[in-house]
Amino acid sequence: SKELIKEAILDNDFMKNLELSQIQEIVDCMYPVEYGKDSCIIKEGDVGSLVYVMEDGKVEVTKEGVKLCTMGPGKVFGELAILYNCTRTATVKSASEAKRCCERTFSAALLRPARK
Repeated sequence: SKELIKEAILDNDFMKNLELSQIQEIVDCMYPVEYGKDSCIIKEGDVGSLVYVMEDGKVEVTKEGVKLCTMGPGKVFGELAILYNCTRTATVKSASEAKRCCERTFSAALLRPARK
């Protein structure tokens, strides 16, 4: 839901300082995508332009093959590569069936907090 996406962004340390208009733009343009169990959503080292918000299910995050954490609904992932213009810093795989997350391609400019 749009409310879950907004709450996830506001709860994310890297995105919570965006202007409300930027957050609303992100919420409005996200769309749902489903992944089967064990699907690779993000691969460490790849170039990426998608940001994800978990709506349902779980994902497992690994770096160099070592499990870092499991994330569930209401969590944002994939934002670091866009914010810092770098390759993906970790691998993210779906850890459950019928996992759904919303994704959207973003430019770094959209994700930067507005300067006053």
